[in-house]
Amino acid sequence: MKAQHQAAFQQEIQELLHSRAFAILWVGAILIPLFSILDFFTVPQHFSQFLLWRLAAALVFLILLFLNKRDRQHKHPFAIVTTSYFVAGITIIAMTIRMGGYESYYFVGLILVLVTYAAIFPLTSKQTACLGSLLLLMYGAPILFLSPPSPSSFKIFYSNFFFLISFLIFVVIQSKAETQMRKEEFTLRMAEKDATSQLAFYADKLEEDVEIRTRELEETESRYRELYENIIDDVLLVDSAGTILMANPQFFKRMDRSAPVGNVSLYDFIHPADTAAVQTLLFDKLRQGKNVTDFQFRLKKEDDSAQVIDMECTATIIKKEETLVGFQMLLRDITTRKRLEQELLSTLQTVQQTRNVTILGLAKLAEYRHTHDENHLERMREYCQILVKALAQKPEYQQLITSQYIDDLYHSSILHDIGQVGIPDNILRKGDALTEQEKDHIKQHPIFGGDTLKAVDIHATGQSYLAMGKNIAYFHHERWDGSGYPYGLKQEEIPLAARIVALADTYDELTTTRPVKPAYSHEDAVKVLTTEQRHLFAPDLIDAFIAHNSEFKQIRIHFPEKKLSSERQKEEK
Repeated sequence: MKAQHQAAFQQEIQELLHSRAFAILWVGAILIPLFSILDFFTVPQHFSQFLLWRLAAALVFLILLFLNKRDRQHKHPFAIVTTSYFVAGITIIAMTIRMGGYESYYFVGLILVLVTYAAIFPLTSKQTACLGSLLLLMYGAPILFLSPPSPSSFKIFYSNFFFLISFLIFVVIQSKAETQMRKEEFTLRMAEKDATSQLAFYADKLEEDVEIRTRELEETESRYRELYENIIDDVLLVDSAGTILMANPQFFKRMDRSAPVGNVSLYDFIHPADTAAVQTLLFDKLRQGKNVTDFQFRLKKEDDSAQVIDMECTATIIKKEETLVGFQMLLRDITTRKRLEQELLSTLQTVQQTRNVTILGLAKLAEYRHTHDENHLERMREYCQILVKALAQKPEYQQLITSQYIDDLYHSSILHDIGQVGIPDNILRKGDALTEQEKDHIKQHPIFGGDTLKAVDIHATGQSYLAMGKNIAYFHHERWDGSGYPYGLKQEEIPLAARIVALADTYDELTTTRPVKPAYSHEDAVKVLTTEQRHLFAPDLIDAFIAHNSEFKQIRIHFPEKKLSSERQKEEK
């Protein structure tokens, strides 16, 4: 980044921190007390104490909100953001310690703080790493020094702390990537601004020159010739067949040719790939009496099609006494502009790819805690894509299922079990049958996942995949006949994306090995879904599954059940 742009970039970051601080402070002031509902049902014995702590934290957020509003010069947004970060973290840590520390599942709130602040605020990787490390130290140190652990509780604490470190690494990497992209985007914007200013200068200068030369044209033809030969852009007069009747020297200079003797066709300079477009979109329209503006095509230098110049053409019809004389063309070199457009497009594509990698990384981190199959997520998104494309052919779904919907489902379907990060390891990794109490605890994971994605979605305006991921996390265990959980929704009450993920997830569960059952064959799984469990899924989904079950089998073969590496298995043991 150029030295003269550094101050402007830092000022932009300060303004971005300041503006986004309003949102996070409002949300924190509202949501932190609102989470008392969770305390009421999960830890009623601490409800009153936790409520006071939450209200105190909300009050601090309101004070910070007032200070941020008063900070009109945007001098202290980082200090305000950092203070709110640690207030939220300390509140969660205090509740975690009050609940026993080692085995408290409230540590999940720290993950929400890490991810939310890294996702919303333009922090550098160093800032994210420092803040996150301090937060983890504030979480771990009091627990280790204030109360002696038992062997089992220390294992749970170690697992929780390891998971927090993994999330910290993830958000540090994300912050580094976003900071780099933000710098690249800012640099590109500054370059485009500089180029636009320069082009505006030349455009203004050209307009001034044209006015001067026009007045001179009324006085003498020689002054017109001076303007014609020295204008910055290329000016041509061609007949209806494309033969160049007249061209200013700038055109031939640009094409590395001397002014020719005799007739030369404009088609001799046009890139072969654009010849047909020039014929139909330029000359055919001109012959029909229509002027053409902002038409783009490419020129090639003589005997060298590799040296390509992007041109923008404005062409008008010239008549004399109602007789067509020819076409006047003003050609402008836009090669630099096209290059900048391509660079901007490349940057946008990089952002899109980073988003998709971020989603997969987040889902992989969640999956790491409870599965021994490394290909589960890859199969899930392929199964969902098969089903949604099949439904898209039906008239009743054509308005809902767009190409964007299909893309969002493909990427967000893998977030379905992200809520399992809130389930203790002794339940999540239990090798034998679960007790009823443990099953009830497991059934809370859709709420954990949905709430997490909902909190992120609030601050990610326009990210449709997060809204869909939230619905999937909440409702992918609901069933068509109302027998699912956590809300007992049925039929059309269940969002379409969650219905699709439910069927795909059940098929994958049947056809993979689990601690309490062997894997079903593809044929047996199809039989179970279409007969024994048919009532659990939407009829049109069952029909689509039956019609495309052979594709499911191919996906299962392409992404076979893959056990964890020996190193990861040792970790889990």
